Amino acid sequence: MVPRRELEQQSHEDGLAAAAGVLLGSRRLLIATNRGPVSFGLTADGSLRPRRGAGGVVTALGQVGRHVPVTWVAAPMSEGDRRAVAKPALIDAALGDPALRLRFVGVERSVYEAAYNVIANPLLWFLQHQMWNLPERPVIDATVMRAWEHGYRALNNAFAAELLRQVPRRESRPRIMLHDYHLYLAAEPIRRARPAALLSHFTHIPWPPSSIWQVVAPTIRESICRAMCANDVVGFQTERYAHNFLRSVESFVPGALVDYGAGTVRRAGHIAHVRSYPISIDVASTRRVASSRAAMRRQEELEAMRRGPILVRVDRLEPSKNILRGFAAFEALLTRYPRYRGRVRFLAFLVPSRTSLREYGDYGRKVQASVDRINARFGHAGYSPVQIFYENDYPQALAGLAVADVVLVNPLVDGMNLVAKEAAVVSRRDAVIVLSETAGAFDQMAGGVLSVAPADVVGTADALRAALEMPAAERAARLARLRRGVEREEITWWLRRQLEDLAEIAQLRAGR
Repeated sequence: MVPRRELEQQSHEDGLAAAAGVLLGSRRLLIATNRGPVSFGLTADGSLRPRRGAGGVVTALGQVGRHVPVTWVAAPMSEGDRRAVAKPALIDAALGDPALRLRFVGVERSVYEAAYNVIANPLLWFLQHQMWNLPERPVIDATVMRAWEHGYRALNNAFAAELLRQVPRRESRPRIMLHDYHLYLAAEPIRRARPAALLSHFTHIPWPPSSIWQVVAPTIRESICRAMCANDVVGFQTERYAHNFLRSVESFVPGALVDYGAGTVRRAGHIAHVRSYPISIDVASTRRVASSRAAMRRQEELEAMRRGPILVRVDRLEPSKNILRGFAAFEALLTRYPRYRGRVRFLAFLVPSRTSLREYGDYGRKVQASVDRINARFGHAGYSPVQIFYENDYPQALAGLAVADVVLVNPLVDGMNLVAKEAAVVSRRDAVIVLSETAGAFDQMAGGVLSVAPADVVGTADALRAALEMPAAERAARLARLRRGVEREEITWWLRRQLEDLAEIAQLRAGR
């Protein structure tokens, strides 16, 4: 008899293949992202060395390439990528898959750096995560506006041009999927050139309320909202973010007719359908890594540190993850409940992130100072209550989630947060997940987690205590409920729903 998990996985794969077939027929799917499935470094002798891409977007979109031919357009993020622009045969050989093509956008380094290092990350990412200290920042000065026009807009126009180059001349209705905050403007020039194109854009980070967008220059917010409406489908992680987008369009795009009930924007004769598609994980792949030799060896090493319950967090080391308040809550737990001193260990797997940004470096130093204070206050010979693993080691992080009794996920705001879903899948100890209400994953996981407000240190400490003291039967029931949800709504489900919606729009057009 075939195991239930294998049957479910095959059902997911079959559903994705069917949706892709209906949408594409004999066409290739065009995908555009900032980071591609392969990047290139330079060796000592100046030759190009390929490296497999990483990150959630690359992993997620890699699924569709198993079922249909894909042309992937990405930004040249390194000098090696820029040299590879003129060598498509070398790029295709590095991919090792005849159904997959990768093309880098041909832009100058200065254009990409202005788009990425002035607009996308320091401005848009911080704004959409509501991370600005508004009395001081941002400052939309002449330098930022130059980067907007000659960096961000120029890069988006270059993406549009490259995508159009990849469309066969006879094809009037290409299928193009754009992704994330780097490419908000790309749909508009594509729509002008190919009015019948089928376009979608998915935003992987939060979309904040329209009031947050009011602090930036009208040119920026209006251009973004207007260009997004050139898509046929505009996707977000949660219904809340989709609603926020509709409100932003109503506020900033003159002449746009917003229908909140239908989730549509009508403008200049075009209809954009605004939807939520909560992203998930590749369950089978995550389990393979978690049961690999490297992960199992690390599990043994972590178990050897056990004195009692183990509390775990896995995060990029960045301000939006709210790591400082998480440690403050742990300190409050040890202060108020002395019985946990010397027993509970807090293992924090923190991945270096955007280390060139001052805000990130400052935050990292504050995190280390917090850990040092807790260890000095409550540690003793042979025991440190907090241990940081400061490295990008995915098998080790999954090993940490596997051995955890409690997993703390308390971001200030997150587009989704896949750590919570990974924990539900790989846990070997019926871990209790303590999850922030402002994480995108909360909407799907609320029925099985302990919820916390991200700024509520006392409430988070109480949730940690409740998790540590939860009866075994309740722990098992909660985790089983979460695990079933993640297995049912995994990564192919996320992608299939988008393809099905695009296929439905294509069929409606064909029937007119």
